[in-house]
Amino acid sequence: MSILTAEYDYATDIAVKQEEAYAIGMIKGHEAGLQVGLQQGIEQGLEQGLERGAHEKALETAKLLLTYGDSPEKVAICTSLPLDVIQSLMQEQ
Repeated sequence: MSILTAEYDYATDIAVKQEEAYAIGMIKGHEAGLQVGLQQGIEQGLEQGLERGAHEKALETAKLLLTYGDSPEKVAICTSLPLDVIQSLMQEQ
């Protein structure tokens, strides 16, 4: 019993427990950070996908309106696309 008591050091024991707690906290913090990053990535991807889809739909609508003979200015207003984009679509047709 005296050997066990002689080798036990309270300060060392506390330091080891603090290091273990820090390591556990880092792991949990890392996992939480990954979850937050993943959620932000999903939201950003959805937002970009929606924007791209809306832009593609506007281009599709612009092409259709031009096919029916609407003026480039009217098409730009109806689709919220810049006039130069409408003009480049006209050149493609």
